[in-house]
Amino acid sequence: MLNDIVVHVPADRAADGIIDCAVSVAKAFDAHLDGIVCTYQPINPAIVVGASAAYYAAATQYNTDSDEAAARLDQFEIAARAAGISHGARSVCDSPVMANEALSEMSRLYDLSVVPQPDRSKPGHHDPLPEAVLFSSGRPMLMVPYIHTGPLKIERVLICWDGGRPAARAVHDAMPFLRKAQAIDVVAVNEDEEAVGEASSEALLAHLLRHDLSATAHRFTSAPSNIHNSILSMAADNSTDLLVMGGYGHSRLREFILGGVTRGVFKSLTIPALISH
Repeated sequence: MLNDIVVHVPADRAADGIIDCAVSVAKAFDAHLDGIVCTYQPINPAIVVGASAAYYAAATQYNTDSDEAAARLDQFEIAARAAGISHGARSVCDSPVMANEALSEMSRLYDLSVVPQPDRSKPGHHDPLPEAVLFSSGRPMLMVPYIHTGPLKIERVLICWDGGRPAARAVHDAMPFLRKAQAIDVVAVNEDEEAVGEASSEALLAHLLRHDLSATAHRFTSAPSNIHNSILSMAADNSTDLLVMGGYGHSRLREFILGGVTRGVFKSLTIPALISH
């Protein structure tokens, strides 16, 4: 059950879509919702050795304004009060790396984190936050596309299934949403036609049925580099409201690098997605 939700509201761009989405989820589950806005402190060139003037210029360009952050918090509180939900609001200010690390740690004590999809046309220090939350919080996150408007609909849900641990985690984390859905689709890409193992898509359908959830399986093949596009195309064709998927990555020292399909979805997402690692 979802009792405690946090939404990470961006201060440097319009936040109507993510606020409306988060508020609607909290209202649907009668959950408490905290809104957090982060302002990023300027990077001091004196502590960065060997960087170029262009680096400093970019860093300064991406710094957020405290007045913008305050306006976003006001916007969040107005929407939360109008919806009649229990809520709280706060701001965080730190250097980009430390701030995103702190925000991901905060997310560990929530049932769900709502995060904005990075907008590649408007880069900022907030962009690494979804990856930090995905790999460091230990909790599921709901990524809201920057093109999203209005509340979250949960009429039709699409589960991306490959039998892996992240996918299994995502299905479990998505159970509150699945119980509210009117239709559930399961898509398995490049699954062996003879797959009958414990982690096959057919086995997942049986598992869902034991939870009184009926689902329809879809199987297709795709080139590895195009899997994310195939999934999003199917979601569009089926008028899917919510995508459920595991978030894959690999560690390079202390940094997590997104896997190919996960990276593609991060860049091309068109509908809200519940992602778990």
